[in-house]
Amino acid sequence: MSDSARLRFGIGTLMYFAQGIPQGLLAIAIPTWLASQDVSAGEIASYMAVIVLPWAFKLVTGPFMDRYEYLAMGRRRPWALAAQIGLTLSLLSLLLIDEPTSQIGLLMLCGALINSFAATQDVAVDGMAIDLVPESEQGRLNAFMSFGKAVGWACSSAASGVILVTWGLGAAAILAAIVAGVVLLILIFVRERAGERLLPWTAGQAATTHVQSKSFFAVFQGLGGVLLSKVSLVVILIMFLDGLVAGYGQALMPIAAVKLFGYTTQQWSQMVATMGLVGAVMALGLGPLIDRFGAKRMLFFTVAITAVHAFILAGTQAYWQDSTYVKVMLSIWIVLAPVTMVCVIALAMAICSAAVSATQFAIYMSIANLGMSMGSKTYGLVAEGTSYAQHYSMMGVIVLVTLIVILFHRAQSSEQTAQ
Repeated sequence: MSDSARLRFGIGTLMYFAQGIPQGLLAIAIPTWLASQDVSAGEIASYMAVIVLPWAFKLVTGPFMDRYEYLAMGRRRPWALAAQIGLTLSLLSLLLIDEPTSQIGLLMLCGALINSFAATQDVAVDGMAIDLVPESEQGRLNAFMSFGKAVGWACSSAASGVILVTWGLGAAAILAAIVAGVVLLILIFVRERAGERLLPWTAGQAATTHVQSKSFFAVFQGLGGVLLSKVSLVVILIMFLDGLVAGYGQALMPIAAVKLFGYTTQQWSQMVATMGLVGAVMALGLGPLIDRFGAKRMLFFTVAITAVHAFILAGTQAYWQDSTYVKVMLSIWIVLAPVTMVCVIALAMAICSAAVSATQFAIYMSIANLGMSMGSKTYGLVAEGTSYAQHYSMMGVIVLVTLIVILFHRAQSSEQTAQ
């Protein structure tokens, strides 16, 4: 991968595709199906808040990756392989659930287990990207990876929406595990750097050297100055607020689609799949624009559209009976998700220090995912006592706050980033 931009882009896209598989099943198809089975909004929101928590604790994995390496197989690839094995096997834990509507607690635990491996894989792949990818390629790589993840959750949600209703949760879990296993097989035959081993028992040798000073103390000591810089603190707040919006909307939208707008599980899952692919293509084209105009400008633009969308939807209740209008508005929200994701990731990745890249970036993403968990739980707390118009207005207010914070972001020089 170090010698081929095409391979870097391809593997980054593929690994993010694998992360999209559990997202489509756990965060899109299952919540919609639960809503169609008259499970309360509070329970669905709590389920979504719990299953995303492993993504909020990725910072625990980052220091281990920066500290412990099996260099004969690459700096990050052994972690990525191990996490992908865990993801493949953990998807089969859903076979333990006979009645999802009455086993919400067990469903939460299985979802959290699956996402623990997905989050670990994400840390490894992000660290690998920062290690191997020149800064001039980062915008495009983020676009490709976000494209892969969007394709993953779009395909997974579409297939799972049909399978859940037709054959049940067990069949959806088996299919997801098979696809994740195929991704694992491909990763086995790819090296980070020339000459490294494909597997522990195959021929090859380390192409990099271990940095002896990288103890846990050294890792966190190096992080202190990086994380507490002004630009970093602003990015942290942006990441949290963006996650809050995403989690709130991720809980609200499938429930509203089923209980307010009359969608079936299959219809909502297929809409998410179709428009998710549209958003993925748009995100793919966004990479060069980020490289040219900067992540801040592109993020401000996409977040501004999200704010306008939320307030328009809240203020147009008279049109909620118009199926075409509803379809257009829901489609816009779906499309904006991967587009915004590209900009947010690029903003965070641009200020990461190479010395502690895995840990630093994992902390940023953990904060975003903590915000996502809190956003879902927030919606669960307000869902029962307020109207859907108020739900959308509240989301618009959070997006507006995010927009204001983005204005305080200032770019960091490449010299500062390299420190």
